[in-house]
Amino acid sequence: MSTTTKINVAPSSTSGHFITKTKKVINLDNINETFLVEEPAELVTENHTTLIQEEKGLITCQMVYNPFAKMFEKSYD
Repeated sequence: MSTTTKINVAPSSTSGHFITKTKKVINLDNINETFLVEEPAELVTENHTTLIQEEKGLITCQMVYNPFAKMFEKSYD
């Protein structure tokens, strides 16, 4: 039985981006998907490499400019 805690910090992602090795994650903003990781952890995804290794900090969704809509929007997988 696995006791690993996985907290999805990218709910709109089709693959998910999971914080592991900690339970101290605070959801600051549901719309922009911004989370505060209060102790060293790892960010693990299926479609990227492990991005954070034993670090803490602020995680938010990447914003990209859409020239057709002439505005910034969330980056999608």
